[in-house]
Amino acid sequence: MDGLKNRVYTLDLLRFAAAFAVVLYHYTARPDGAFDLFSTVSRFGYLGVPVFFMISGFVIALSANGRSAYQFCVSRFARLYPALWVGLIFTVTTVYLLTGNRTDLWTMFANATLLNDYIGQPDIDGVYWTLHAELKFYACVFLLVATGLFKHFKLWLSAWLALTAAHMVTGQPWFMGWFISPSWSPFFITGVSIYLIQDQGANRFNVGVLAGALILATIRAFSSAESFISSPSHTESAIAASVILLFAATLLAIAVGKLDMPHASWVVTAGAMTYPLYLIHNRAGKAIIDSLPVPEWLGVTLAIVFMLAVAFGIYRFIERPTGNWIRQFGFSLPERISMRARTEREPD
Repeated sequence: MDGLKNRVYTLDLLRFAAAFAVVLYHYTARPDGAFDLFSTVSRFGYLGVPVFFMISGFVIALSANGRSAYQFCVSRFARLYPALWVGLIFTVTTVYLLTGNRTDLWTMFANATLLNDYIGQPDIDGVYWTLHAELKFYACVFLLVATGLFKHFKLWLSAWLALTAAHMVTGQPWFMGWFISPSWSPFFITGVSIYLIQDQGANRFNVGVLAGALILATIRAFSSAESFISSPSHTESAIAASVILLFAATLLAIAVGKLDMPHASWVVTAGAMTYPLYLIHNRAGKAIIDSLPVPEWLGVTLAIVFMLAVAFGIYRFIERPTGNWIRQFGFSLPERISMRARTEREPD
C-alpha cells in the first residue's frame, strides 16, 4: 500500500491473515501430512490468494487514481521486483543446499522478469502463478492510466465484467487470458468496485458491479475448490464460496470505515512482511520441513518462525530501502532530465 495518503491499518491485518492462511495451507494440508484434524480447517487457507486479488483491486484502484502512468509504473516496479529478486535467490539457494536440485540461470532470469510464462519457462516456485495474474492486472491499469481511460470506470469495468462472465460461460474470448486472468478477474473487479463505493458512494452502478462480481466470484470459488482440495464435497465447496463472501464483506467494511483501528507500528510491519513471506514460504519452506530430523509439527513450527524472520529481514533491510530509493529516483527522473535539457539549450 505504498504511496497512500491515508493508510488503512486494518487492511494490513487482513493481508497478513491471508498470507498466513496460505502458509498454513502449504505446510499442514499436504497429502499424507500429520495434521489430519487441523487440516480440516487449514485446507481452506488457499483462499488467501483470491483475498489478495480482492485487496489488490482495491489498493491498485486507490493508488492509481491521480497518478500518471509513469508514476504508477515506478511505484509498482518498486513494490514488485526487489523483493521478488531476493526471494528468488533465497528459494533457489535454500532448495539447492537442502536437496541438491539446481536451477539454471536462464530459468532464473526468466522468472526474475515474471514473463516466463510467455516464453515457456516454468515457475521456480509454484506460488509465482499469482504474480503473473497481478502483473497482468497492473499492465491493464497502466494502459488505462496512460490512455486517460482509467477515470472512466463505468466504461472499462462494465466491459471487463461482461467479458469475464462471457468467458466463464463460453470460454470466449479465448485470448482473454493473454492480457488479463479471466478466472481471477471477479476478485480484482470486486476490489475495484469496493474502492468506488468508498470513493463515490454506494450508487447504482458501483453496487451493481460489486453484486455482479461477487456472483461470479462465488461461482469461481465453488468450482475451483477441486483444484486446491482433494475431492472436495459440495459442502466444502460451499464453505469456500462462503469464505469469499465473508472476506469481501470484511473488505467492504474496512473500506467504508466500519472496521478501523489506530496506528500501530507492528500492524504496519505485519502488512509489509506479507509479500516477502508469500514469496519465500512455499518451496523453500517445504524443503526445510522435509529436511529437519524432528517431528513434523515441530518442523512446521520452526519453518514458520524462520520464514517470518527472513521475511522481516527482506522487508526491513532490502525491500523498504531499495523500494524507497527506486521511487525517489524514478519520480524525480523526469524533472532531472527536463532540467538538464533546459540547461543544455541555454546559451553560454
